[in-house]
Amino acid sequence: MKIKEPRPQLDYLLQETRRQLIDFSNMADTKANILLSVSSVLITIALTRVNDPSWRLAVVVLSIFMLITITLALLTVTPSIDISPRKKRPLNDPEFNPLFFGNYSHMSYEEYLRHMEEILNNPNTSYEVQLHEIYHVGVYLKHTKYNFVKYGYIFFFIGTISSIIIYLMQNLK
Repeated sequence: MKIKEPRPQLDYLLQETRRQLIDFSNMADTKANILLSVSSVLITIALTRVNDPSWRLAVVVLSIFMLITITLALLTVTPSIDISPRKKRPLNDPEFNPLFFGNYSHMSYEEYLRHMEEILNNPNTSYEVQLHEIYHVGVYLKHTKYNFVKYGYIFFFIGTISSIIIYLMQNLK
């Protein structure tokens, strides 16, 4: 990548893009927390009626869907954890991201400092590293957090509507 001339506008653009990604991540976490809270409360209230035969099937269906919703909400707010031992990525690996702690945490401080010095002394490389970070954070948000939130809401609504329909079909004869 070649930047003809580093300009403050480019720095501002990158800074604002990163801020927006943080805001999007926070929004996904907030939505997941809402799903988690509401689903937990619904299960707690519904389970008080599980012994009533007129409610039993509706409560079971609602509970199953709410448990799936809770699981999806928890997956949204839980950091991705790789349980396999992280292998050390070489600095020239295209997937190495010097701004992501998961990639540089295995390096010594001196090694990291030398690598960052090379990046910061070259404006083209500096911009490229920032764009790499922005791209991968955006991909992560789209394919993990927002997918979990989306499916959480889908299961929440399907479970709520299904249990209401089941209850009405069993009790409005």
